[in-house]
Amino acid sequence: MAFIEEIKKYDVAYYSGGKNKTGYKYRAIIGLRRDDNSLIGAAYFHRNPETMPDTDYQSSSGYIYCHYVWEDFPQIMDLLRNEKPVRLRYVAGGWEIASITTSLEPVGEGEEP
Repeated sequence: MAFIEEIKKYDVAYYSGGKNKTGYKYRAIIGLRRDDNSLIGAAYFHRNPETMPDTDYQSSSGYIYCHYVWEDFPQIMDLLRNEKPVRLRYVAGGWEIASITTSLEPVGEGEEP
């Protein structure tokens, strides 16, 4: 079964922490929100790929946990800044995978001047 909802707003928490001696596993978290500011889920960017869980997750309240390596942060920010509409999708039933997706676009559309 798949869940899909349009992301209307987002917020970014970009963590510091020096050499990270406390072992906080996230470098950044992007909150993915509805128009009313309520959370649909979040994209978690791990400092170390070894802290990532085996799958993404949707809680019983519907909140979606998307896990990425830190190197994926620029690509996700690019999608959120430059594409419209952007949706959060979660596929359960054995897949347990989330994605931040765009709509179909024509080839060679490019940016308008």
